[in-house]
Amino acid sequence: MSDARPDDVLLAAAAAGDDAAFATLVRRYIRQATLLAAQLVGDADDAEDVAQDAFTVVHRDAARFEQGRPFAPWCFAIVRRLAANRRARAARRARLMQLWRPAPVSTPSHEDAALSRVDAGALMRVVAHLPPMQRACFELVVIRELSAEEAAAMHGIAESTVRQHVFRARAALKEAFGND
Repeated sequence: MSDARPDDVLLAAAAAGDDAAFATLVRRYIRQATLLAAQLVGDADDAEDVAQDAFTVVHRDAARFEQGRPFAPWCFAIVRRLAANRRARAARRARLMQLWRPAPVSTPSHEDAALSRVDAGALMRVVAHLPPMQRACFELVVIRELSAEEAAAMHGIAESTVRQHVFRARAALKEAFGND
């Protein structure tokens, strides 16, 4: 049986020590938080870590959350901040590793380059060249089948902006494949 209490009430209960209320919040938002984190960090394992860390922050700061405010934007803002921190940390590590152990200079053969193009589907190549927010919104709404409202909350943008990004992504795909 699911708990139908609003998010802010569940969070207040969690702040007061109700572990079941917090578990309900986690169940409601873990999928979306993980999907958002995966888009931002690009790795499924790292995304799970970011989502877990985000809910740790939510639990820790639950008492400071202003009741009556929407929970999802706050939670997803935490996910975005933690993902940005993780990306920055990974970039710093990559720079340090480059200093300590320079990568050998090599160029892929023409055959390797041709094989890599053959392995990737035409659709994914076009999607990969979309602007980042168009790609993110298209992936969430069209591929992952989330609502525009959910995608908007995840990225901290307006629903109409999500719909516009999806529309533009679809238009780019139609143009790339010559479909009118």
